[in-house]
Amino acid sequence: MLVLLLAGCGYRFTADNGSRLTAGQTVWVPYLKNATVYANASVELKRALFEQFAEQRNILPAATPEQGDLILEGALIGYSTNVVSYSAADTAMQYRLTITADITVRRRGDAKDAKPFWKGTLSAWQDYPVSATVELQRSSENAALAVASRKLAQQLIWQMEQSY
Repeated sequence: MLVLLLAGCGYRFTADNGSRLTAGQTVWVPYLKNATVYANASVELKRALFEQFAEQRNILPAATPEQGDLILEGALIGYSTNVVSYSAADTAMQYRLTITADITVRRRGDAKDAKPFWKGTLSAWQDYPVSATVELQRSSENAALAVASRKLAQQLIWQMEQSY
């Protein structure tokens, strides 16, 4: 009775339309175009994409684009840091690093002019504290970049499977 009710109301389980990523596939992620002045950002994002595909779905890196079941293309289009909190003395206490990327995912064998498997713009952020020295500040920013990149990669996987 419950199954009939759910089927009749239009409810559908998520990722039931063939968009579920399966273990054992491979993914090819080239260096993303970097439209920012931060060269390390695209490298960190590529690393995070490989790590999250492997950790979350057991999808390993492909050796060549031809061997990849999923082929990612895209560009890192935004990298910004802004102050998000101040002390009582009106000095910065915390920054927020935000990255934004345009990503297109195709399946192996899809023509370039065919509709991609997934395409969209994703953004992720991470807060980090103000540090006493430039070295510590840069280290905190790099750590925030790694976390924001991981969040963006997780969003990509979720968005691909949900096909929203």
